[in-house]
Amino acid sequence: MDNQEFHKETVVCGWCDYNDNPLGATRCRKCGKSLTASVSARYRIAKSTQLIGSINLLATAFLFLGVGGYFFWQSKIPTTTDNPDSFSAISLSNSSDIQLYNSIKEVPNVPEGTFNYGGAVLFASITASGAHKAMTEAHPNFRLLYTEPTTGKPGNSRSVTMFLNGEISFAQIALPLTDAEYSKAKERGFTLEQVPVAIDGIVVFTHPDLSIPGLSVDQLQDIYKGKITNWKQVGGPDLAIIPFARPKVATLLHVLLGPEVNKVSPKVQYIRDYTEAIRKVASTPGAISFGGSGPLVGQKSVRFIPLAKANTKEYVQPFIEDSKRLNATAFRNGNYPMIRRLFIAIRRDGKIDEQVGVAYTNMLLSKEGQQFVEKSGFLPLR
Repeated sequence: MDNQEFHKETVVCGWCDYNDNPLGATRCRKCGKSLTASVSARYRIAKSTQLIGSINLLATAFLFLGVGGYFFWQSKIPTTTDNPDSFSAISLSNSSDIQLYNSIKEVPNVPEGTFNYGGAVLFASITASGAHKAMTEAHPNFRLLYTEPTTGKPGNSRSVTMFLNGEISFAQIALPLTDAEYSKAKERGFTLEQVPVAIDGIVVFTHPDLSIPGLSVDQLQDIYKGKITNWKQVGGPDLAIIPFARPKVATLLHVLLGPEVNKVSPKVQYIRDYTEAIRKVASTPGAISFGGSGPLVGQKSVRFIPLAKANTKEYVQPFIEDSKRLNATAFRNGNYPMIRRLFIAIRRDGKIDEQVGVAYTNMLLSKEGQQFVEKSGFLPLR
């Protein structure tokens, strides 16, 4: 991209991130969603386009390299207020119904009934932290039911399909929605919105007896592509590497390998969920696996491996205090090499499912809700 194109003033769509809408446009040229919003209610405006465009380009590049996001979005995205350090000044959405509240009980327009939801399995740690119980206590007639697919293993991809098919009210997703998913929704008469609710780190773990100083992201990728097959190749013992992972319909291999996800080694053994992954790795000498920080924080039966960016040896621990707490400082300053945003996907159709998704997102983004996010082993946004 030349300098002239890079510096021109445009409006970035908060729905699909299309960044070439002309100043004064009222609707996105790509997805057709309204661009109308006050300056104080959104951070994706023309004055911020140059830096936001850079961040979006970097995020895309890192995703396709299989390295995840190398930045913490809260501290990097500029605001249009006089107090750029205030989180409350940053809009998480172009929609006026996504707001920042102090408590779960303060959230308005919470519908009554039992509502199905689904998503990436690592979100189960948020449920386990007590977040959903607190939501029901604050709004007694609001009940949530996790729904697994009728075929195949639960996870991000299948839950998004269920979401698009109207089988669940909202989806908890660990990968950004794709252009194809936005287009499919539009074909079916509604639009989609993804709202970030937490920061997650990709954590690598091995059999507890394995001794290595750490792994670089490049080495981890090569292990799962079958290029590195013995621990002695990365400074460990002469022992065969036995990799475990969730299947490609989940998100983790996509985060790690990006466009090379189809190059996964045939030696990779697939597991259903985090419980099985921990059990398999803990009982198999030479084993390795990886997953989100939430379900893994505090685990004692496996060894967590420090990670380094690219092919360096600047290893960073994912957890501190004997693995009881997330290494929040390393996540915030970008030193930890594999981090990503977690989202709630909302169906925008003016019906009950939209109301459910908005209410759930607002409760999780409240200060009280973000305390449950932190308790879950993720980095909160507030």
